[in-house]
Amino acid sequence: MMRLQLGRPNSRPIAIDLGFSATRLLQRGGSEGRHILAADEIPVPDEFGEDQARRLAYLADVLPGTLQEGAFRGRKVILAMPACATTIQHMQLDVAEARNPELAVQTKLQGCEGEQMARWVDVTDIHRNGKPQKEIICMAMPRDLVMQHVEMLHGLKLEIVGVYTQPMMLTSAFDHLNRRATDSEQATMYVDLGYGGTTVAITHGTQLVFARRISVGGWHFDRSISRSLNCDLAAARAHRLAITAPDESKMESGRNPSAPSSGMAMLDAAINQARHGTDRRVGAMPDSISGTVDAAPAPSATIDLSELLEMLVDEISLCLRYHKGLFPQRSMTRGIFVGGESRQSWLCRHIVQAIRLPGQAGDPLSRLHTDDNATGLLGWSERTRPEWSVAAGLLERSMTRKVKA
Repeated sequence: MMRLQLGRPNSRPIAIDLGFSATRLLQRGGSEGRHILAADEIPVPDEFGEDQARRLAYLADVLPGTLQEGAFRGRKVILAMPACATTIQHMQLDVAEARNPELAVQTKLQGCEGEQMARWVDVTDIHRNGKPQKEIICMAMPRDLVMQHVEMLHGLKLEIVGVYTQPMMLTSAFDHLNRRATDSEQATMYVDLGYGGTTVAITHGTQLVFARRISVGGWHFDRSISRSLNCDLAAARAHRLAITAPDESKMESGRNPSAPSSGMAMLDAAINQARHGTDRRVGAMPDSISGTVDAAPAPSATIDLSELLEMLVDEISLCLRYHKGLFPQRSMTRGIFVGGESRQSWLCRHIVQAIRLPGQAGDPLSRLHTDDNATGLLGWSERTRPEWSVAAGLLERSMTRKVKA
């Protein structure tokens, strides 16, 4: 497997998650790394869109001040490249191709321009048309984009511990939930509902067996609303965030009609309840899960978002179908929702109803203690933080294993 590794992977670096709506910085420390030493985020202006050159220039300008003014320690950093710039593709290699997988991967990559840095994960052995093949997941990034970020960080006198892809870090954030030997029998689907798109990853225990990027996220909803209302993206986003879950009284009987309906309120209520639990071995909510996601239809809205919702649900359903084709004897245990857009509980609940899979709200930072002076982000440590899953995974990986993908 191809890898990029610079420096030592166990040195408590600063995680940098290059998200679509914001770049997030996170650092752990203290006893067994259970304390959050520093956290901050750099919002990305709406007008940058998918323009990686403008994003990089902006980050180079703002990052030094953010690091200097925050509580970050040291010069080591670990980086997750943008999901929107990463190509994820399942491939099948025959016996001959498996002997030289790097050449086969570069040959089979589709829709990529320029030289790619390709990394891959072995999934399983399969048979097609009576011939043995190896199923792999390839994740590729433009080499020039990776090196531009590396050079920028080196120019700021930062030492790079490693460069990662987002699907691997998304699942690493929850590795601690799968420490038992029997956990490898559990199939979990992670749905990262981001602003620039949605990443779906499926694991058996801690082993990644499926990944896919879906080009539907908060940005796409906002653009649709912006066109309908003839407004800018900020106004469109405000309109979308005002959408709340359907009235509880209209849902199935036996539910609490006084439960909070807004996405933020529901998730915060769930995490407050979950914090009283201890461990899933005695039936309580496990760490990093802030509550269950109940099935419910999408609420009525003045703007018709049904086309994007249908596209998102269809793509997630295809992910489940592909996994079932690879592992027909394996049942999906649960879906864990993370990402900034998972704060809109109605969206998660709509997906859960459509795909008929038990859903949970993820919050991987909930098991860590936040130091008093860790961040200036208002109310950060008191709320759920599903959008920090990739940053959490970066640090989890840096503390527990060597850099691989």
